[in-house]
Amino acid sequence: MRQIAGQDLFDKTLRSQQVGSCASIEDRLWISVARHFGPVRRQQPREYPHVHRFAVLPSRKSPRLLLPIEDRRTMLEGLQIYEPYTPVGRLLKFLLVGAIKAGWQGWAGDQILLATRQPLALERLVQDVTGEAHPSLALSLGSPNSHCKLTVQAMRPGGETLGYIKLPLRRTAVERVRHEAGVLSRLWDFEYMRPHIPRVLHAGEWEGSYLLFQSPGPISRGPVEFGPMHEGYFQRLWSVQTVSKPGHAVVEEVSRNWRALEPAMNDRWRELGSRALGRARAELNGIMIPCGVMHGDFGPSHTRVRRGELYVFDWEVAAWDAPNLWDIFNFHLMSWRGWNRDGAGQFPRGNEPGERASFLLYLLDSLCGFFVEGRGADDPGVVYRERWLANELCRPPVQVCSGEFLNARGRAAFS
Repeated sequence: MRQIAGQDLFDKTLRSQQVGSCASIEDRLWISVARHFGPVRRQQPREYPHVHRFAVLPSRKSPRLLLPIEDRRTMLEGLQIYEPYTPVGRLLKFLLVGAIKAGWQGWAGDQILLATRQPLALERLVQDVTGEAHPSLALSLGSPNSHCKLTVQAMRPGGETLGYIKLPLRRTAVERVRHEAGVLSRLWDFEYMRPHIPRVLHAGEWEGSYLLFQSPGPISRGPVEFGPMHEGYFQRLWSVQTVSKPGHAVVEEVSRNWRALEPAMNDRWRELGSRALGRARAELNGIMIPCGVMHGDFGPSHTRVRRGELYVFDWEVAAWDAPNLWDIFNFHLMSWRGWNRDGAGQFPRGNEPGERASFLLYLLDSLCGFFVEGRGADDPGVVYRERWLANELCRPPVQVCSGEFLNARGRAAFS
């Protein structure tokens, strides 16, 4: 809708309108905000026959999800776009789903009505790609960072999900969405990977930006504990491309990225980075590191299960020649953090050559990604990784022999 109305106009209307007010934008899009349908329905001009009604969650001042409230089935299916893994988030969703299933329809929070003279451009796209004449849309506005995007869940009127559309909301997000489209298209060429990834239904330039429309996946949540299902997935993923890199080469790659960001860091971050790079350089001397395709943000919240196999989505930061263990490191940190566990006593204590040093490099690389997104030192993800980094640097250095290979097997690495 920002591509129709203009991002500034749409944001201004959504966040600053008084409840019960309305606005017409460029004589094409009519928006009204209200607490219940009565005023909205009475205000809607007849010349805008194409209507979408949404509940705004959690509120119009901090919108994260626009949930269609046409009927209970689309409301329930639209909530699939929001899959929290924190206890509070899961509880809130559980209560909302229960209320909808029980027949509750009296949404008392902020609501938005969008009416247009012609079907929205996204509606026409969904119609062309899927053949559905009357699609319903749920919209997730994403996290407010430099790479934020709008994710649209396209559904049939009865609630069946047709696919997910990603639209960058900032210029810096365009290349990420474009990159994900390329990664998925390339992985789809490997038939054994198709059960594990979305299929690209459409990708290309869109209203001065870029759009990715991908197939829906299963709805069963992925396990929060690393197990055989994850091992099977990684065996297939790593077989797409395999390369071994000298440890010092991986250290230099991470070092370049870290040094590029150092001018904006304080003294504490510079010291932590310098110590971590020095430790990794010493412990990875002469070590070969197995590398291959990396998801880049692999965790329980980005996985589902279908017929006993792992399905993985959100490939925006994937890489083709990253250390194999980094995805596994990220999974465990995301799982422990989501369940309020610190992982104490579960992480390996130097069981394999170079394993702990590779973890240090993963932490630095992950922090680089956060800093590039514009996250500050007080961001929960940054604070969490900083604590891990400081703890790792408190341990004694590990003595290793040159010529060894770092173990890349998930279970062995975390047993």
